[in-house]
Amino acid sequence: MNHEDAEMELTADSIITQRVIARPRPHRPVQAGGKVGAVPDAPLFLHLDAVTTILDSLAREEPVEAGGLLVGHSCTDSSGPYLLITQAIPATLARGERLCLTFTHEAWNQMLDRKQKEYSEELIVGWYHTHPGLGVFLSGRDLFIHQHFFTDAMQVALVIDPADFTWGLFYWQNDELVAANGYYIYGRSDQTYQALAELLTEYGVSWGIQTEEVDYNA
Repeated sequence: MNHEDAEMELTADSIITQRVIARPRPHRPVQAGGKVGAVPDAPLFLHLDAVTTILDSLAREEPVEAGGLLVGHSCTDSSGPYLLITQAIPATLARGERLCLTFTHEAWNQMLDRKQKEYSEELIVGWYHTHPGLGVFLSGRDLFIHQHFFTDAMQVALVIDPADFTWGLFYWQNDELVAANGYYIYGRSDQTYQALAELLTEYGVSWGIQTEEVDYNA
């Protein structure tokens, strides 16, 4: 994205400082990305519902950028703080092109309105967008947006290259945005791994990262 492509209008009331809730971590999630068997360096959990919503928003004939908000909770348990990304809100009114995505005022207001109506208990925990065929990274414009509008310590950026379905999460570490070496996908039952496989089969895609079911709380 170029600076002149962004029309985001974010205010202090739009991005709420995160409140932390006490909750046990999801049981038996799927570890995704990075080296299978190695513990991800950041405790980030992405719900299957959010994965489904994002896949829906990427079902396009033209390879143009798409994006939206991520909602969820900042949580803590006996092992420390972690992030639950419970759902995604696509920016259906954003203007997507091959190399840029414009979040217009209308798109931003539409996302906030849906968040208030459907996910009033969740908070904005980050955003996502795609880089069709370009790989997973944060461009200069991506960094500008995140550094100015998603400044809470637990707010993340999810970048997706739908060409091979590689997904990457970037998070704050010592005032710098770094790429997580992996994260967890979770669902509502112990069948998350099977459910993820079925979901990807349904959409006819091959997950561009390694996955392995783990018993996180073992």
